[in-house]
Amino acid sequence: MSTVYVIAFRDGRFLMAFNPNREGWEMPGGKIEEGEGVSEAAKREYLEEVGYDIEIVSIRDLGHCWVCSAKLGDDLQDGEMECELFDSLPADLSFDRDEYEDTVPWASRELDRYTD
Repeated sequence: MSTVYVIAFRDGRFLMAFNPNREGWEMPGGKIEEGEGVSEAAKREYLEEVGYDIEIVSIRDLGHCWVCSAKLGDDLQDGEMECELFDSLPADLSFDRDEYEDTVPWASRELDRYTD
């Protein structure tokens, strides 16, 4: 089963969720369910975890998972995790910093292309 995470921006800042089980910040995402597309899974997981709607502008296959660049939409409901907007990666991350140092700039460039 594949996984997906989303890097969603608003006003140049990206939203991250704090996962209390892993004691760190991470991009919202999760498992792609059987019969679900990457973008469908990304939107569902994002809504469940942080309560926001997103508009996906690009999808990238990292080999071990998918990552989406998105525009942060409306706050629709309470999410499962605390979330916050950042302009740079926080110190306490749940997952590999090197990957985020690659995917966050990629997602930002994709969003810039979409809005130009």
